[in-house]
Amino acid sequence: MIVIRLNKRGMEKISRKHLWIFSDEVTEIIADSESGIANLFYENHFVGRGLYNGRSKNIVKFLTSKDEEINEDFFKKRFNLALKRREGFSKFRREINSEGDLLPGLVVDRFGDLMVIQIRSLALEKMKDSIVKALVDLYSPSTVYERSDFESLPEEGLSREKGLLYGKIPQPVIVEENGLKFLVDIVKGQKTGFFYDQRDSRKFAREFARGTYALDLFTYTGGFALNLAKAGMSVDAVDLSEADLETGRQNAIMNGLEVNFLRGDAFNLKDLGSYDLIIADPPSLIKRKEDKQKAFDLLLKLTEEIFDHLKEGGRVSLCSCAYNIDRTMMEKVILNSSQKKNLIVRPLGWTGMPSDHPTLLSMPETDYLKCFWFETLRSDL
Repeated sequence: MIVIRLNKRGMEKISRKHLWIFSDEVTEIIADSESGIANLFYENHFVGRGLYNGRSKNIVKFLTSKDEEINEDFFKKRFNLALKRREGFSKFRREINSEGDLLPGLVVDRFGDLMVIQIRSLALEKMKDSIVKALVDLYSPSTVYERSDFESLPEEGLSREKGLLYGKIPQPVIVEENGLKFLVDIVKGQKTGFFYDQRDSRKFAREFARGTYALDLFTYTGGFALNLAKAGMSVDAVDLSEADLETGRQNAIMNGLEVNFLRGDAFNLKDLGSYDLIIADPPSLIKRKEDKQKAFDLLLKLTEEIFDHLKEGGRVSLCSCAYNIDRTMMEKVILNSSQKKNLIVRPLGWTGMPSDHPTLLSMPETDYLKCFWFETLRSDL
C-alpha cells in the first residue's frame, strides 16, 4: 500500500484541479513500492488517488477524488468520456490526450481501427494490461501498438518500450487531412507516427501563404510543405532524417504535388537561397525550465538564420512544442533577432492544438504547442 499525506500547498493544487503534486508538496510518504497507485490524505481525510513515482520530483499525478479502484473498469469509464467528447470527429485523431482527458501519463492516437499508445508514467506502466483490455473492449481495434520509445524519458524509472500489444503488426496507413493524404509508418515513424497536434496549423499555413518560394524547416514527412505546395508555392523542405524525407517524397507523389526534399541542418542554411515564406517547427528543445536560456539561445540562432534567407516583406512561422518555451519567450526571441537584422515584425496570429487535444485551464502545462505567425519589413527608421 502507498499512502501520501499532502501539505497545504499540495491540497490547494488538487482543489483548483491541478493534477501534478511535487515532492515538496507532501508531508509524509508510506510506501511498500517505488511506484503504484497512491492513496492521498490531507489532515487525515481521504482526498483521492493518483499515480505515484518515488523517484520523480513530480511525485503524484492525480487521478480521482473518489474512493474507487484504478482498474480496467476505471480506464473504460475515462475512455468512454473521451469517446463521447469526440463524437463526429474523424477516426484519425488523438483519442486520449493525457491530462486533458484526465488520464495523466497516457497518450493514445487513433488511425482508423489501429491504436497507438504511449505511456509516460511508471505507475501506469504497471497497468498496461488493464489499459489495453479497456481499449480493446470499448473500441474493438485491429491493433494496439506501443510507442513509448522516447528520445528522453518523461519520468524517472521508465524504460523505453516499443511493440505489439494486441492484434497484428501494423502496416503503414494513410491519413487524410484537409484534402491531403499522408503515409504514416506507425512502427518506424517519430513518436506515434504522425503529429496530429499540428493539424490546425498546417491548414492555416495555406491561408498564410504569400509569394512564390517557401521553406519548411524540420519538415518530418512534409506536413507544412505539402500544404504550401497545395497553395501554389514552390517549396524546399529540410530535415536531418533521410528516411522521413523519403516518406515525404512519397507523400508528394501521392498528392500530385512537387516539393524539393533536402537533407540538411535547419541551423545552417548557407547553401539555400531566399524565400518569401519560412516555417520552422523544431522538436522540443528543452524538457526542464532550468534550460530556458539554452532554448532562448538556440531559437535566437535559428531565427537569425531564417531572417538571413527571408526576402523583403517575407513571412515566418516559428513553432514550439515545449511548454517551458512560452509565448513571451518566443516574442522576445523574434524581437531580438529581428532588431539585429534591422527588421520590423508585424504579428499575424497564433495557432495551437486542435480540439482532439483538450487542455485544462487549471494546468497551463497542458497547453504546450504554439505557432507564432508574422510578417516582416525592412526598417529605415
